[in-house]
Parts: sequence; structure tokens; C-alpha cells
Amino acid sequence: MAVHRGKQMKRKFSCVQGCSDCCIYREYYPSVEYGKIGVLVLPEEKAAIERLANDMGIRVRIIPRLAVGKNSPDKIIAYQMMGKNEDGNLCPFLDVESDERSAHGGFKCKIYSDRPLACRAYPLIDIVNKTATFDPHCQFCKKFSTRKASSEGLQREIEALAKIRASVTADDDDDVSIWRYATATGGSNGLLSEGWILER
Repeated sequence: MAVHRGKQMKRKFSCVQGCSDCCIYREYYPSVEYGKIGVLVLPEEKAAIERLANDMGIRVRIIPRLAVGKNSPDKIIAYQMMGKNEDGNLCPFLDVESDERSAHGGFKCKIYSDRPLACRAYPLIDIVNKTATFDPHCQFCKKFSTRKASSEGLQREIEALAKIRASVTADDDDDVSIWRYATATGGSNGLLSEGWILER
């Protein structure tokens, strides 16, 4: 679905011809000071991603992203696969060197059938009461002014997002704190040092 001029239009999501932006560019999150984030990798996905990289001779850097714990980050609930460039951009599994392209003409993912759930959920970033929120940086979403729309036709993306939510949801224990990992990645001044930051 796409939202255009205040009305919802039925439009199935598809990658914009030649676009590979979601596999190239990384965002600063939750703010610039924390550095750029990598692709979210669940604990149960980490070993498989590392094994795929090893089998292909690709260097990947997977670091923590979120953890829970009372006085320290005792349990990691999410990791992140960092981009291979110094500025944090470019997924290490994106084939930018060969002439081979994906079905929509963008660069080809070397692990597309085994990609992480976060990649499978994209461009969906949240869903509340059957209203989907899309990544505002996605070229399709920009092209069709899509920010929020009905979740109709997004079943695979919704299922991937639901699995992510189930894995990274912290217990409601008041004594448990949430810890976020600062990556110190990106070209910005004033980045926090790499390491854990107490969020709440």
C-alpha cells in the first residue's frame, strides 16, 4: 500500500529499479553520538551468518546491539552486523564487484535466501493495530510518499518483524536495565566510545 495525497492506494512493495540503498547506507541510531548501526542480527542468527561469511571468505564484524541486565549487560538480546566501509556503510554480503545484478537491477545479495530477519522485514520497521510504518529512507517509500499504510499484502515482512519483536522484547522486570551498544562508527565528531551505554 502507498499513501498519496491523503488517500491510501493499493500498491505492492517492490524495490525501485537499480536501488540497493538499504544494503549500502547505515543510519546513526538512536542519535549521532551512538554511531551508525549495523543490520540487526538475532542471537540465533549470529552463528549462521558468521559461518556463511567464513565459507565465502568474507570478513564480517558482528558486535552487540542490545542487552539486558541489572547492573551490567548480562544477556545480549540482539547483535548487529556492521558495514565493511570505515564510515559504517556497505553490507559485506552485497556483491558490488561483479556485473551480476538482482531481479530489480540492484547489486546482488550473496546470501539472499539466508539473509537475516531484519532484511526480510524491510522496509517495514513497525506495525501497530494493522497499520504498518515504513522506513522513510527507502526509495520506494519516498517515491510513493509511503510512511504508514495498511499492512495488507505484507505478510512475510510482518512475520519477520514479529519474530524480531519476540526475540528482543525485554521482560517487564523493573530491576532489569536495557543497555545499548555504541558503535563509534561514522564520520561524525563527538561519537561515544565503542561500548555499552545504560539506556534505562
